[in-house]
Amino acid sequence: MDIAVRRRAPDTTRAEIIEKALEVVAELGPKGFTLDAVAARTTVSKGALLHHFPTKMALLEGVVDHLGALFSEAVVAEAARDPQPYGRSARAYLRVTINDVGTPEELSIGRAILAACAVEPSLKQRWTEVTAAARADDPTDPVGADDALLLRLVADGLWMSDIFGVYDVSPEQRQALLSLLTPGHVLMESPA
Repeated sequence: MDIAVRRRAPDTTRAEIIEKALEVVAELGPKGFTLDAVAARTTVSKGALLHHFPTKMALLEGVVDHLGALFSEAVVAEAARDPQPYGRSARAYLRVTINDVGTPEELSIGRAILAACAVEPSLKQRWTEVTAAARADDPTDPVGADDALLLRLVADGLWMSDIFGVYDVSPEQRQALLSLLTPGHVLMESPA
């Protein structure tokens, strides 16, 4: 009897594990985030999960890296649509954040990841690296650098407000904020 054993691609398995880890974080929060809870939702054995992510910390790192990659891809794609090179990365960071209101599940994930980053310095460092890469194309002149920082701080403040429900920012207010902070107002033209 010749039965072919079909192996899954490691990237597919890792992606499934991370997807299920995000579900666990959204539903159960940081305290409910365990390797057993994640393994129970996947189609792979706990041994396979441990092969890819040998510890809870390794899985958290994988989740943070995954979310960082998604965010970075969104910012790069948004920046590519901006015809004005000067400051486009900071404007894209703001636009992606303003337009990404998030579902309740996404907000729960954001809360859990934020809590994990606050507790574990290595996770915070991973997210810092994501934002550092996004800042690489920011202007270096003093005014442009300050404007880029202003846009990023506004974006991060809005993200935190969304996660904690501090302000109820309507879609209209988001667009007004975006209009106030971009073309013609902040970080539009390079200094002569």
